[in-house]
Amino acid sequence: MKDAKNTTLVFIALCLILCASCASVKRVHLTTLSTKETPTETELVLTTSGPVQVSNAKLDNPPCLIISFPENSVYSSEKEELVFSKGPIKRIKNEYCPAGSKSQRRLNFMLVELTQDMPYEISQDGHSVIIRLEHPVENAAPHPPETEQAVSPSQGEEKKPLVEPGYLIGPEDILNIEVWNHPDISREVAVNHDGEISLPPIKKLGVMGLTASQLEEVLTKALARYLIDPIVFVTVKEYSSQRVTALGEIKTGMYTLRRRTTLVEFLGQIGGTTGNADTYHIRLIKKDGSIFVYDLNDLLANPQKSDGIFVSGGDTVYVPPLEFNKVYVLGEVKNPRIVLVKGKLTVLDAITEAGGETRDAVLRSVMVIRGELGSQQGIRVNVKHLLRKGDISQNIELIPGDIVYVPKTFIVHIERFLRDLAYPLTWYFWYVR
Repeated sequence: MKDAKNTTLVFIALCLILCASCASVKRVHLTTLSTKETPTETELVLTTSGPVQVSNAKLDNPPCLIISFPENSVYSSEKEELVFSKGPIKRIKNEYCPAGSKSQRRLNFMLVELTQDMPYEISQDGHSVIIRLEHPVENAAPHPPETEQAVSPSQGEEKKPLVEPGYLIGPEDILNIEVWNHPDISREVAVNHDGEISLPPIKKLGVMGLTASQLEEVLTKALARYLIDPIVFVTVKEYSSQRVTALGEIKTGMYTLRRRTTLVEFLGQIGGTTGNADTYHIRLIKKDGSIFVYDLNDLLANPQKSDGIFVSGGDTVYVPPLEFNKVYVLGEVKNPRIVLVKGKLTVLDAITEAGGETRDAVLRSVMVIRGELGSQQGIRVNVKHLLRKGDISQNIELIPGDIVYVPKTFIVHIERFLRDLAYPLTWYFWYVR
């Protein structure tokens, strides 16, 4: 009786799939991406097939805008990286979900890299999102005075990367500089946008990227030209430059780093990830635009590895939702369902998650449908050999977007199977679900 009920449910599901393949489904697509220029501003126009909600965040170094769609699923066929060179826009990087064809990829967010920091405004006109970037006002400023560059204590020796932990000084930081027995020189100074300070008798001194202790050594050498055996103390009064953007399934916002901080430490400081977070594919977007993907679970299990992964000013940490990583289990299983990919997921794991096979299942001819819509490939898996003979080569690892189909009869022709059944199955799950 139970098997008859399951067979009826599967038959109804297949009928719905075939009907859905012919149905018209409303989806939001990014149809055009264009720019308009005037003498005073540049407009980046995103036109979609339907109205969307957008949110944005700003990065300072390098200057970037992050555009995301928190309440909408927006699909795009644009390339991963677009070089615009229009006005202040340098390039655009599109971050997509892992599954889907090039014409049906879901956008996580867009990273708009600019040539320099400038005011901007985001508005909407119908189905268009308009990002207006104001051009800087040019002025005939005189050539800046000669700048006295900060000299590393190890100048003349082989250069080595900084290994000293500590906060790295940057623009907009406020420093408290005290020169022993020289109250006329001691003062609070602000680091300008070029990463320089002015401390009479020194006109300008580059301090970008130095720690407080390193700056003490640099200032001691610089002031030794004017004072006898100067003693210098530097503290950071206001931390403003080393800011990191957090997006996705974490407490979103801008956070200021007060010391050298690893990725794991940063996530812990802001409260960790949500229950819906895909902790296996956390993206660290560096300020130069490069993107690195990390498994938080692996980092937590290997402290030595996590100690070498740092976040720095201008970086963005993006934690995607777990729902992006799905595998579909259909056919002769007790509970056909969607299975979330949490780390490594094999064929046997997926079938087990779906309640196991039914009595009519043909385990020696299980199919894994993989690939882009319209050009899938079928991988036959002999689960019977896996269970009876321990052939672990049959227990392949699944990737997001895979469809596991447990048949009722032996599948002889894979090509015919893909043509007759895999296409409507894929259409149903990618377009309806």
